[in-house]
Amino acid sequence: MSKFYGFGFCKDCDVACTSGNFLDFQGKRYCVACWIEKGNPEHPDLEKVREKVASAAEEWKCAKWSREEGPLPLGPKAHKN
Repeated sequence: MSKFYGFGFCKDCDVACTSGNFLDFQGKRYCVACWIEKGNPEHPDLEKVREKVASAAEEWKCAKWSREEGPLPLGPKAHKN
């Protein structure tokens, strides 16, 4: 099974994109905060949105689980064994 590295990074601020916090436009990926800033720089909650996107990225990075952190769980056995 291939390793899942995430949804990529924002073109402008290089924050990791998480599920529901990014959009693709003309082949480029933007986080929600950069997209709002691009369309409406005077948005009243821009800093709150930027903080939410950054905290979601940090939470997602902490939630990942890899082989280095412990053994893989025992999954279903093959039917031939």
